[in-house]
Amino acid sequence: MEEALPFVVFNPKSNKFEINEETKEFLKTLTGPIGVIAVAGMYRSGKSYLLNRVLLNRSRGFDVGHTINACTKGVWIWGKPVDGFTPDGDPIKVLVLDTEGLGATDEEQNHDVRIFSLAILLASSFIYNS
Repeated sequence: MEEALPFVVFNPKSNKFEINEETKEFLKTLTGPIGVIAVAGMYRSGKSYLLNRVLLNRSRGFDVGHTINACTKGVWIWGKPVDGFTPDGDPIKVLVLDTEGLGATDEEQNHDVRIFSLAILLASSFIYNS
């Protein structure tokens, strides 16, 4: 599936992050070694654009907005792993994660800390886009 899927979304009713069931089923289908690249950084700083152009080699993929409103809420995953290699040269499937921008005015600071922490904990390689 060549599209972005919501992976971890915030439920305001329970005040908790939840894993999207459709994405959970997608992850269960993956076999073999898997790496994860995640990007985090301030809102409106080009995280989604960076992933689309550099890692996915696409002009469109993760939503990119033209306003100050956030396009990405929570943590999203690209629905098709990218082919990569381990440091030893072995083939590996790489999952690409895009995160909600930090510092948005419509969220509390604790929300940002949780998004940033999730990205670091899930990633085997982490990109901080400043």
